[in-house]
Amino acid sequence: MAENKDKQSDTKKKEVGLFIAKTLFYFAVLVVLVYLYLYSGIGAAKFIYKDF
Repeated sequence: MAENKDKQSDTKKKEVGLFIAKTLFYFAVLVVLVYLYLYSGIGAAKFIYKDF
């Protein structure tokens, strides 16, 4: 019976670790996408030539 509890504990730790890893991965992807969106200047005003 002690072996069964150890297996359950190990399984639970693996599930929690996997959840944290997935969360960090998706957060990193989201940060990269937001950075690329801001870097592209889509929301920025158009550049107007005033010195001609």
